[in-house]
Amino acid sequence: MRLTIIRDDNVVIVDGRALAVDLSGLPDNLHAVQWDGQAGHLEFNDGTPNEKLEGISAWQSVIDAWETARQAEDAPSPEPALEETKAAKLAEIARAHDAALAGLVALSNPASAVVAVEAALLAASDPEGLDYARQRLAEQQRDLAATVAAAGHVEAVGGVEIGFPV
Repeated sequence: MRLTIIRDDNVVIVDGRALAVDLSGLPDNLHAVQWDGQAGHLEFNDGTPNEKLEGISAWQSVIDAWETARQAEDAPSPEPALEETKAAKLAEIARAHDAALAGLVALSNPASAVVAVEAALLAASDPEGLDYARQRLAEQQRDLAATVAAAGHVEAVGGVEIGFPV
């Protein structure tokens, strides 16, 4: 095994793989530990001459900490929690609702200023039509949100199709 420990950087490299490890417990004057698999040395940051290293057993706790960090990094990512997935889906539904409403009143340009002007014009020329469209979009948003709330697992939340036909 090749081993490099760099105290000030909190980095341990084993066989070429560098991982962050808390090295604050090592002596303050230690700069690095170098081991090539057969021999090595200690390097210091205070003018102390390098020391020859005959083995790495004294550094086993650092190697163990590196191994713990490696296992944590290599572990598969946990599935998102159901509540986090629901919250993300509800935010997606809200964005889709807003986009559908903007598209309804300002088909050619959904910029906020255009949407405001077009909504005002539509409200003046066809108040029942605008109210119906808003109500219909709000109902669809509530139905989608209820479907998300009723979902019992992450896959069910992911399967909720978002659409706002008017």
